[in-house]
Amino acid sequence: ADSPFVSQIGGGLFPLDQPTAKAPGMGQWFAAVDKGCRANMASLAGHGTARIGINGMKNDPLSSQALEEMLAGIEESLKQGAAGVSLGLMYEPGIYSPYDELVEVAKLCVKYDRILTVHPRAESKISLSYGNPFKSHLLLALEELEKLVRETGVRLQHSHLIFVGRKTWRDEKKAVRKLRRLKAEGHDVAFDIYPLDYGASIITVVLPDWYQAMSVEQRRRPATKLKLSLMIGLTTKLLGFNFEDIRVGWGGDKQPEVVGRTIADIARERGITPLDAYLDVCEKSDFEASVLMGGYQNEAILQRLMENEQSLFMTDAWVEPLGKQNGAIYGAFPLFIEKGREMGWPLEKTVSKMTGLTAERFRLKDRGLIREGCFADINLMDMEALKSRIDEELPPLGIRSTFINGVQITSDGRMLDQAGRPGRAVRVL
Repeated sequence: ADSPFVSQIGGGLFPLDQPTAKAPGMGQWFAAVDKGCRANMASLAGHGTARIGINGMKNDPLSSQALEEMLAGIEESLKQGAAGVSLGLMYEPGIYSPYDELVEVAKLCVKYDRILTVHPRAESKISLSYGNPFKSHLLLALEELEKLVRETGVRLQHSHLIFVGRKTWRDEKKAVRKLRRLKAEGHDVAFDIYPLDYGASIITVVLPDWYQAMSVEQRRRPATKLKLSLMIGLTTKLLGFNFEDIRVGWGGDKQPEVVGRTIADIARERGITPLDAYLDVCEKSDFEASVLMGGYQNEAILQRLMENEQSLFMTDAWVEPLGKQNGAIYGAFPLFIEKGREMGWPLEKTVSKMTGLTAERFRLKDRGLIREGCFADINLMDMEALKSRIDEELPPLGIRSTFINGVQITSDGRMLDQAGRPGRAVRVL
């Protein structure tokens, strides 16, 4: 809370404008959740958050003192009940973190027997995180995680295994084999997936770290623009991914007209190149625009990942105060149920991958199961009527009631105001 860099926390996706957002520590955060949340919440200690608090978005290595301070902050969060630690290595400041720093973070997870969830440095065949153009960057990023697991023994959860760009899809089987091999060797490794072929991110996700670290003056130099243009042009061609696949979710107060539009559409309307349109949206949003990125997977890949014993189901979605929403908020789990039904699965198998197995993996005691002694977190569903309505951007049909800690909070899709806020922080101790 006393950090001079606190305004940088959130990375543009999660601004700190709520009363509970600036809790000075995990304990105070949990206390705020206990007093004012409709749903239960287990929380991870964010490596990026801790690093920003110590060093901001600077791209230089942490000093030994700064590293100790950051690790002490993460460790205190684990002592207070964080379910584990999250790494976001594709985003600032995670992209600046050397491998040795990740080892120290992983060792803390091992010390407290907590999970390490990792958004790797690359989720595509070619990215701007690596210079090697001859080997899949997604596989290079996985090799870093393999090394981390073998060196530390950390329990690893690969966050949303996806394959960005149509030419990356051929890496699926190699990536899955790497994760399967780690499990076969006795390491506790799994991954999670969502049921859509796109996901939400920040607009800077396709920008290289060297560009993001530049000053405004440096970015506007012709040589910089040429280098960036060549890199992005080559990258998108090799990926099978382009500016048609980037849709603006929110573009800031200065450009409401771009919401819901692809970068390619904006470029055509303005009579400029897609790269210029992209950088224009970046600049006018102070590099904080949100986007929906397409081309992540296809139905065949999704089905294979669903069937994989190492997969868990998730949404990777949150409600934005403004702009176009990620469709997953409208019914990712009902869509999983629909897909499981099409695949001939029993309902219990699908539900387990989004409840009980997840609770077990993150050590959430007495959660995710319907049995005596567990907390009553229950959805009552009409299976004949259950239908996801993501394409219409409407809530799903067929969910009759939702209970949180035994308190009914919804009825036929309506929030019951009299239910109050029965949600609680789920501490892992």
